Amino acid sequence: MSKTPPQVVGSNANNFIQNWSLDAVLKSIPATTTVTSPSSPLAFLHIIERLKTTPREGWRKHGILHGESISDHMYRMSVITMLCPPEHNVDKDRCIKLAIVHDMAEALVGDITPPDNIEKVEKHRRELEAMQYIVNTLLKPVSEVIAKDFMDLWMEYETGKTPEAVFVKDVDRFELICQTIEYEKKYEAQKDLKEFLHVRESIKNDFVKKWAEDAMREREDFWRNAGVESIVP
Repeated sequence: MSKTPPQVVGSNANNFIQNWSLDAVLKSIPATTTVTSPSSPLAFLHIIERLKTTPREGWRKHGILHGESISDHMYRMSVITMLCPPEHNVDKDRCIKLAIVHDMAEALVGDITPPDNIEKVEKHRRELEAMQYIVNTLLKPVSEVIAKDFMDLWMEYETGKTPEAVFVKDVDRFELICQTIEYEKKYEAQKDLKEFLHVRESIKNDFVKKWAEDAMREREDFWRNAGVESIVP
């Protein structure tokens, strides 16, 4: 029986981030499949399984036990994109795909957060290298068309220029706001996570702004009822 692939958790997470290399990560993962058929997607599917078991680092650093995984975050983002009103002129199906693919590189890179002090250029370089491996090594043998679709989606989100990418980036921020409030409630006002809420200032879409405002009012009610003041700058 193969060993469970090592995940980026606990005290090893910082060393993993600071000393990251794709070769080192791949060497640390046992052979993902014994199936040698080039048309099989199994190797790809086993790699992205890591998204289900790798926690979002920001929560772990705040002592959130058993916090959401990367794929937990992407799943709810995908659902939120489905709530896009018909009058909003974006390709909803493409938005769902963008939400599903946008953090896929983190299966190999891990979840880099601001306290890691990794420059944005370096973060992008690592994630691009990881996506190129996923696409060229794991997906292209399955289908060149499918492989190109995955890379195009990832690059579209990273570039952030299309209406769909702009919308999904706003959804990313809104989902973070929701999760922040939910963890504050779970820990019964013992954790003040307001530092994550600055993302609301970057939301561009009007109706996502409205959703975020509703969430912030809900948060204010929660802290008021808890008898504790939490002021968001």
